[in-house]
Amino acid sequence: MSKKRKQIVTNPLTQWLLEYVDEHEVSLTELSVRAGLSAGSLRSLVKFPERLPALETCMKLAEVTGKAPEEIFQMAGLNGATPTMALNPDRLALVRIYDSLPAPLRQGLVQVARSIQQLNENEPLNP
Repeated sequence: MSKKRKQIVTNPLTQWLLEYVDEHEVSLTELSVRAGLSAGSLRSLVKFPERLPALETCMKLAEVTGKAPEEIFQMAGLNGATPTMALNPDRLALVRIYDSLPAPLRQGLVQVARSIQQLNENEPLNP
């Protein structure tokens, strides 16, 4: 790790991020994009280590690096974070979709979800 980077590091997440990109020969920008984050997300965490990352950022970072989400939460200082299942990117996407819909369409989304649930109960997709 370069001396310049060592001067920046002030928290465990930043330290780990810089070590990860060095070890895997990838830039912070490339890792951000692979994780589905904006290009500057991880660079911003390094530049401003006093900022706490969003829980979704931690989840996406865990997914792309193979690191346990709980470890990333701990490194980020998010020790009392919500259980990881609540932060699943697909679940979060459904919540965003639900929140963006007008009330009548929200009811339709719930009905579709319940229909899928009933189908799965009758013929489980994962035996």
